[in-house]
Amino acid sequence: MREESQSFPPYPTETSGRDETVDVKVGVSGGKRVFELTTTAARRDNPSRQRRIEERSTDPHLLTGSPLFDALFAQAVDDARLNAVSSIRDGAYRHGEPIPCECYQTGEKWTYVWTRDASYATHLGLAVLDPERAATTLLYKVSPFRDGLGLPEELPVGSLQIVQDTGSGGSWPVSTDRVSWAFGAEALLGTLHGDARAAFADTAYRALSGTIEADRLAVFDAADGLYRGEQSFLDWRDQTYAPWAIDDLTTISTSKALSTNVCHYKALDLLARLASERGDKAKADRYAGWAGELRAAIDRGFWLEGKGLYVSITTPDSPARPVEKFDMLGLALAILTGVTGRDRARRILASYPHVPFGVPVYYPAQPDIFCYHNRAIWPFVTAYELLAAAETQAVAAFDHAFDSLVRAAALNLDNVENQEWLTGRTLFDDGPRISSARQLWSVGGYLGMVMRAIFGYRPEKEGFRLAPFLTAHVRCRLGGDRAVLHRLDHHGRRIDLVLNLPPCASAQGYYALREVHLNGTLVSDSIVDSQLVDANLIELFFDDLVADRSDLMLIPVVDAATHDDPQIFSPREPVITDLVIEDGRVRLNFEGQLPRSGRSDALLFTVLRDGEAAAVDLADVVWRDPLPLRPGVRRAYRVIARFADGGNASHPSREAAIETGAVLTVGIDGSGVDRVGDRLVFADVVVREAGDYRLALLCRNHSFHIQTGVTNAVKRVAVLDDDGRRIASGIVQMPHMTPVNPLRRSTTLPLHLQAGSYRVEIANFFNMSCLSANETYISPGGMDGPRNEADIRALELIRIG
Repeated sequence: MREESQSFPPYPTETSGRDETVDVKVGVSGGKRVFELTTTAARRDNPSRQRRIEERSTDPHLLTGSPLFDALFAQAVDDARLNAVSSIRDGAYRHGEPIPCECYQTGEKWTYVWTRDASYATHLGLAVLDPERAATTLLYKVSPFRDGLGLPEELPVGSLQIVQDTGSGGSWPVSTDRVSWAFGAEALLGTLHGDARAAFADTAYRALSGTIEADRLAVFDAADGLYRGEQSFLDWRDQTYAPWAIDDLTTISTSKALSTNVCHYKALDLLARLASERGDKAKADRYAGWAGELRAAIDRGFWLEGKGLYVSITTPDSPARPVEKFDMLGLALAILTGVTGRDRARRILASYPHVPFGVPVYYPAQPDIFCYHNRAIWPFVTAYELLAAAETQAVAAFDHAFDSLVRAAALNLDNVENQEWLTGRTLFDDGPRISSARQLWSVGGYLGMVMRAIFGYRPEKEGFRLAPFLTAHVRCRLGGDRAVLHRLDHHGRRIDLVLNLPPCASAQGYYALREVHLNGTLVSDSIVDSQLVDANLIELFFDDLVADRSDLMLIPVVDAATHDDPQIFSPREPVITDLVIEDGRVRLNFEGQLPRSGRSDALLFTVLRDGEAAAVDLADVVWRDPLPLRPGVRRAYRVIARFADGGNASHPSREAAIETGAVLTVGIDGSGVDRVGDRLVFADVVVREAGDYRLALLCRNHSFHIQTGVTNAVKRVAVLDDDGRRIASGIVQMPHMTPVNPLRRSTTLPLHLQAGSYRVEIANFFNMSCLSANETYISPGGMDGPRNEADIRALELIRIG
């Protein structure tokens, strides 16, 4: 019987902390290995501190010099098996009744399929483990329109839509990261083969083409070349957005997010390649062109040279300004898609703040906000950082992520959803608020670390590449002189991958691949299917250690229970208390907000005027704008706070604006306003002065809860001049509001108008309630039929220039 024991230290300031130990014993039963694991760490929601795993002969398995590492791979495979179900369920669909689906559920506590979870999990590892089941899971999130609803005329004939799950403000297009589906689809296009691949590729093309064309209309901002919408994954608004934005969904829907824009980039890039496969050069060039333009726009809109990082989000203004908040998922995806380039990628991995036991998904932390995304490590995000580090040979980041994933999987005897960021525990202080066992993307992340990163298996349409990343640290952890990944299924053929391990070294670095042997014959690191037989042995040999001097930024050690230490938290956002007009200029009064503890740290302030910095590093809380007001033109302000020591910045304040004489309002009860079929028509909108305007609808949408649903009201707006010529058109949305909200503005349509009379027509576009996927949804817009309505009370033209 083989045995191994490993101890893990606590966070330095954790007063009740102690070393926690994991023991593993490996036996054999019926010719199969049996792992018995024991942990001294308390497990969340599970009183047992033991787990027994028996390998199955049909599954991939790992054989190294480390029984614990072998056991943790078997644990990930077992967790995937436990998530493989014949039906899924969620209380919001069919009243919680089972829905037949031979797919992967999202976790022990999450028994449904969500688009982003399934896609990232598939991309990380499940596409290799079980491509057919992963494909079924991903295809569950593709939908036609309901019977009786015609395809919007702007969308390609025969196209489909990727489902944006129920969410903020009634879902799409407040949330727009449904295009994350492309990551999982790309992975499956490498692991599926034959007729299965052809069928999936056809559906993927139809789903991506319909989705991308709809998003181009609804959320693309031609002013800066970026796509609007909520962050991918970081969708619990309380956790990562300003508190004032939590119930003001138009602000979130008009801001831009790095992670979501990188997902759009991936979707465009993949669609261009699928169009090329189909022989459609015009479409391939169209989408490749859009992808290239978006890559450049991401650089312009999110990169902060002084930080060496891309920011997570922008302000909801035009022009949009980067907000000094950072998230590792968006950064890792930008690296993996090639958006960053290698040199910038290595700088990002060295610059992003890390914690002792992993990488926080979001930084700096929000003060006085409970732990879930805020103040948390998520293993799937750590796995994405690890893959990004492997792509760029960033050894320090790779080794840190490796240790984090091993530690979490070992101590918890599970691939958990998340951990508190300083202690690495699944329950400490006030969180994480939820942490599920066998979370699907955590499972995929661990599998991907082993199969894709360490063993370097990269399946492709007609073969696979081998790009192992073996650092000195990982090589020493593997023990022995060989590491073998048995029973990978590649396009119906079995392959066993063998790493012939070089001597263990204490220096920081990695071993470059020297040569590959396929069934005893020297081959290149790219192998095509025609070279394979039914069962294949592939051996990999390495050169001497390549030294690497990459570094890692670690945050300071602080009190483990802190909720507001300025070294690692941001300030609360300021409040603008007053705008006073004095001699045609504005005096701005504002104040910083103290955290709940009452601690008072010196702050400096930045004032934004109409989206751009007008004053920086102000110590005073009164500022006089030297720029005179323009009569009849809107002027808007925000303020950002920054700790004088350390420099962590707050979210921008809620906007305060002067609109005297700048807003033309046409109520629906006014003359020239009528309903023509399904259109609301404002037939006589008179503009007195030429200028730049924003068109908005003053409205209410109380269709459902603000945090969920599918009934965000999404409308086409067309503006016609006196001669009936269309001079502008676009999509506006009216997200859900809380019942106490007064009338609010929709998202806006930018216009340049000459003096004259205009006709404005408002008609339905579509929302997620229009998809057949939501026919069994039990709330508004589901079983009771599609709903794409808001209570529109007026049209407003707001002059901005």
